[in-house]
Amino acid sequence: MRRPNFVLFITDQQRADHLGCYGNPTVKTPHLDGLAERGVRFERFHVATPICQPNRAALVTGQMPSVNGVRQNGIPLGLDSLTFAEVLRESGYRSGYIGKAHFQNVTDIPAPPRAFGGEGEVPPADASLSRRSQRDGPDYGWEVRRRWAEQPGLELPGTYYGFEHARLCIGHGDLVDGHYTAWLRERHPDPESLRGPANALPQAGITAPQCWRTAVPEALYPTGYVKQQACDFLADQDADTPFVLVVSFPDPHHPFTPPGRYWSLYDPDDVELPASFHHPVEAIAGIPPEALEAYRWGAEDPGSHWPFAVGERHAREIIALNYGSIAMVDDAVGEVLACLKAQGLADDTVVAFTSDHGDYMGDHGSVLKMGLHFQSVLRVPLIWYDPRRPGEGEVSGRLGSAIDLAPTLLQRAGFKVPVGMQGQDLFDDAPAADVLVEDPGIRVFRDSDARCSVISLVTERWRLSLFEGLAWGELYDLADDPHELDNRWDDPASREVRLELQHRLNQRLVALRDKSLVATARA
Repeated sequence: MRRPNFVLFITDQQRADHLGCYGNPTVKTPHLDGLAERGVRFERFHVATPICQPNRAALVTGQMPSVNGVRQNGIPLGLDSLTFAEVLRESGYRSGYIGKAHFQNVTDIPAPPRAFGGEGEVPPADASLSRRSQRDGPDYGWEVRRRWAEQPGLELPGTYYGFEHARLCIGHGDLVDGHYTAWLRERHPDPESLRGPANALPQAGITAPQCWRTAVPEALYPTGYVKQQACDFLADQDADTPFVLVVSFPDPHHPFTPPGRYWSLYDPDDVELPASFHHPVEAIAGIPPEALEAYRWGAEDPGSHWPFAVGERHAREIIALNYGSIAMVDDAVGEVLACLKAQGLADDTVVAFTSDHGDYMGDHGSVLKMGLHFQSVLRVPLIWYDPRRPGEGEVSGRLGSAIDLAPTLLQRAGFKVPVGMQGQDLFDDAPAADVLVEDPGIRVFRDSDARCSVISLVTERWRLSLFEGLAWGELYDLADDPHELDNRWDDPASREVRLELQHRLNQRLVALRDKSLVATARA
């Protein structure tokens, strides 16, 4: 039997309930809703870490950040890492990646000189780090956005993490470079006159931070580029050779710049705020100052990547524009699916949709990500449609994690999971494992040696979070308290549950140890 094709759609920073099929009453996503009606929608799919670069590495390698080494933004995925694309390509698949990858660093800011420990001399530079390979040099500079802006004709030297055909988008909103840079310049004589807040069109009624009405027309916007490049890839495929294609949109990640009609598609006055909006993070029981550091930074600079508090009006404006970006992505998904069908490939192609992490989007009165592990940033959509095994609208309550995607895809292709991949096939009859979430913490973005990690365990009912160096933690009953309003960490009635979850967390940490190096038969 012919092996199946795969098309995997990925968005950037989209919480699960910002789709119609996940119960959102406002945003219209007919194409993704239709995919869910024909396939399986996973209600409890989570990230391995709520940050872009490391969770994308987890998605393609099936490994936790502590194992593949991409524990935070700024650490590239090792070129010796095995991705699901490499397994498939070595087995005769054609492989393509269109859009945002973020497998490597997007800036080339050098790491500062460092010395760790107490008294004593600083070792020589070539002996100051315990791992000599630091994943740097020219082979790790292909996603530095500045390079593409200065040299729009750049081309990747060859297969990129298992993808033989790659067309990159680097950045967000209308400030995207990569292969997109040359494409845009071919279609407009002065694209820089269209991009960024300085060139924005009048935007009556919108005053929230990081929102501008881009002058880039719909057809030239990054979402349109990703759609067109995906369709071009599909047009080159045939029925005799299987393929895997990742279609990765930079939206709806901030800044919020949906183009054309998508800017005003949703009225902020029609937006419903999350149930936790009027329960700010400061109201969480016993929360220490260290846990609020990200929000303090965001308050000081709401134009940054840190989360920040918003009032009702700004929250509604941001969510409305987020919906506009999602609607544009949904339309693009519909066109790519139409191209798939026109090529006569739809009946042999598994289609999936997910996101790299979520966004508070008004939860606890804040937006963006980083800081605390609310479900809005941990839980992301996963829709899986297999024409040979249609789910016909099935809703799965099975727990899942980003590390499960690669094993699921490879098992569906008929391959055993490579040694060292840590996830489970989401369609396996074996019981689902608890979800482990690793997070280096906010302070590593200013001090890479900061001891501020956050680690969470998500079970079918509970979310337990521990904070490095703090006696305080979080414990939420997701069944009785789905909006995470009542932290039961210090609740005497929850003591036994907390102890049990801490034990289960320890067990999960043991199970997810690195097994990628294979021992000889005898010691």
